[in-house]
Amino acid sequence: MGRPYTEEERAELKLRIKETASKMFMHQGFKDFRIQQLTKQVGISLGGFYTFYKDKEALYEEILRDEKNRIRKKILMIIKEENQTPKDFFTDLANVLIDKTNTNKFYTNEYSSLLETLIWNDDPVTAEDNLHFIQQIRKIWINKGITIFASDEELASAVATLAILCTNKDKIGAGFHSWYQVIEKMILEHL
Repeated sequence: MGRPYTEEERAELKLRIKETASKMFMHQGFKDFRIQQLTKQVGISLGGFYTFYKDKEALYEEILRDEKNRIRKKILMIIKEENQTPKDFFTDLANVLIDKTNTNKFYTNEYSSLLETLIWNDDPVTAEDNLHFIQQIRKIWINKGITIFASDEELASAVATLAILCTNKDKIGAGFHSWYQVIEKMILEHL
């Protein structure tokens, strides 16, 4: 039996587990992720993994929360520091979503995707979290003198609408770009 980890070692090891798992989830997705592959890459035993996480779902959910918080901080910083207007925000959001849903399985995972935790309002905790984020964005715009006529709920719905379009681009087909422009224009006019 090995010696117990110090608090510093535990924190460092947990960070290594999350960083390695994050890369694996991004490339493999949730379904093909294997804890045994993770422990081998990190250099710990299977039992060592279970001292930190109950199962891969718990690890995945924690990584999703961390990534959601990182993305939201980045968005708030961009809006604040780069003077991003609502039009810029929605245009950039769509471009990022199209890119990420094509290249990163975290965004479109079959278990629970990052996109779901960022935009869907299908449970009370997520809806409240999303609303709080929209309120932070609104506050920045108001401080910059930008008037937003849409309610917080309408802004959250606008983000979700664009995400639905972007994640279903391939299913929509050749008319995607023309319809996207029409819908984006309608959303921006409503703001």
